[in-house]
Amino acid sequence: MAVVFYRVKEGEFCRLVETQSITKFIAQESENSPLKFSLVGINPQQQIAYVIRHGRADELRTWRLDNLIAYLKKMSVTQCEVQLNSNLNGV
Repeated sequence: MAVVFYRVKEGEFCRLVETQSITKFIAQESENSPLKFSLVGINPQQQIAYVIRHGRADELRTWRLDNLIAYLKKMSVTQCEVQLNSNLNGV
């Protein structure tokens, strides 16, 4: 069974975290913007992944890693996996 991805706004993502529908967090480095990260939240039981998008456009929201971690701490998240882009030429 494949993982299903949904693009959600920040408010919906926070609601999913509060209800513990998301239990795993991954900061994924952007291919287009080195050192900027998108946040992916995963519900492993239902095999659903949620990624935060901008409110007005369907583009992925990105943060510097320090700002992303601060955002997660505000939601009482204590663990996050970081995945770096394998393209080392972008830095």
